[in-house]
Amino acid sequence: MSTQSLPQFTREFVRDNIGANLVIIHNLVFDLSQFFRQHPGGEDILQEYLGLDASEAFEAVGHSNRARTMMLNYLVGEVVPSQQIQHEGNLFDLTAIKSHQVHSITAA
Repeated sequence: MSTQSLPQFTREFVRDNIGANLVIIHNLVFDLSQFFRQHPGGEDILQEYLGLDASEAFEAVGHSNRARTMMLNYLVGEVVPSQQIQHEGNLFDLTAIKSHQVHSITAA
């Protein structure tokens, strides 16, 4: 899903920088630092996936399109193309991603 305009992260960087509160969902990298208190399912479930690819868990919950759009507030980049995994199902809207402001990482 490379958008060519998003900052790119390796899976190793996401994994090795847990203090940055990063998670991967459908090859997109999100900084959850400001989302912990807002998550309806609580902070603990998010903590379990820090540094990991949470795509399957995210889809298993059945998040709405509204939730997907809200997640773009925490988008900081994407996985480098050579490490991207093909996903099927209800992915993020590429048009919305391209028009959304990308935030920088709050912690390293």
